[in-house]
Formats: sequence, C-alpha cells, structure tokens
Amino acid sequence: MRMSNLLLILLCFILPVFLTAEMVIPINVIGNLAVIAYPESHIGNPNKTLYADIPNLWCGAQKLGEHLDVEYGEFTRLSDGKVFPGTLNQGKVYLEIGKANVRVAGRYRCEVRTLDKQIHSGNLIIYLPPVLDFPSAVRVSEVLNARPPHVIGAERKGLHGERMVLECPMLGNPEPMVRWDKDGEPLGNSENIEYDGNNLILKELAEEHAGKYRCTGDNSFPLFVDGPSIPHQLYFDQDIKVV
Repeated sequence: MRMSNLLLILLCFILPVFLTAEMVIPINVIGNLAVIAYPESHIGNPNKTLYADIPNLWCGAQKLGEHLDVEYGEFTRLSDGKVFPGTLNQGKVYLEIGKANVRVAGRYRCEVRTLDKQIHSGNLIIYLPPVLDFPSAVRVSEVLNARPPHVIGAERKGLHGERMVLECPMLGNPEPMVRWDKDGEPLGNSENIEYDGNNLILKELAEEHAGKYRCTGDNSFPLFVDGPSIPHQLYFDQDIKVV
C-alpha cells in the first residue's frame, strides 16, 4: 500500500474523532448571582434576633443560550456546609428565603441536575451591609433615618486604673473593616490601648481616655451584577467618663 493512501485512511478515522471532541458544548449554570439582605434595623443581641428581608436565590442551566430544564437542585452555604434543597419551578430551582436572620448572608453554591442526569454548579452570594450583633444585652439606640446608619451607646463610667472593653461587634458580608476614632480623630497607638478583634481595650483608665469613641464598620459591594462597588458604613458611638 502506498504511503499516501495509508495517510488518507488514518485521517478518515482520526479527523471525525477530533471534530467530535472539539464540538463538545458546555452547559452553563445561570442565576441571580448576587442579592442584598436589607436589615430591618442595625442592632441585634441574644434577646433580639436581627432579621433582614432577603430576595430568593435561583439558578438554572443553559446551553448555547437556550434554557435547559433541571430535575433537581440544592444550595450549599459555604461558611458551614449546610445544604438546602431547592424548589423546582418552570425548569429552574429556587431557594426561598424572605425574612431571615442576617447571619444567613454569605456565599452559596448551587448544584443542579439536568434531565440527562449530569450535575452542574455555580456560585451565588448574599451581601449584607454592616450591622451590630452584640453577644449580650446592651443599652444602645439607633438614630432614626440616619445615613450612614448611626447607633449610640449608653454613657459609660470607669474608675481610674480600671480596665474597660469597648465592643464593636460588626457583622456583614463582605466582612466589614473596622476603625476607631476618639473625639473625631483617628485613634493612635498607646501603651494603655490594645485590640481584641474589633473591640478596643483601655487597659488602665486615666483622664486622657475620657471622650467620645466611635467605631466605624465599612464594607462595599455592587447594587447590581457587574455594577460599581458601593461603600456601606455604620457608626457606633460611645461616651466614656473617668471618675
């Protein structure tokens, strides 16, 4: 057999296999990608659960821009691995949320099973602007209609030489960055000041520690998919007296 004929026969076998591999069309998972949790207030504690209104998450499947029905779907919260079965509706799967604890905010993975029994997945996120979630009951109040949101704590008094902890239990998604100011100026470093996470510790109270302290929580996220990232802030003020 001539070499040219042999090459022709090989090409007849190899080319269709190559073309078939090249023409595999991916299935894309689609959905609302990101939603925003709108808190009912900005103060929570063990005696007062902080709730938010949260739109439902949904996802589905597409191939070449055309809808593909799914027969099952579930959502996994990535922070703790908890799985939530989805609700099927018109070939898509939904996670119904509505009014819920603000702590459900975070990243989720949606997995769907199409009619050909194949599993496909995509990521979704629930954004949350900064809120305060105290570990115990405290006397605080929120300034009505303040923008940015503004929370004021009760005046606190301490004795000279005492140790005082100023809490700033900021919660949000993305996790808020926290900074401290005193009497309107950024709080500098001092031998009598230290930090425990977001909390400020005044190790030995002195006259210089008296004043108004503010912790500011700051995060940012887009208000719509592919939109610009918008900053969100929350102020928490505490007045300190040394006696």
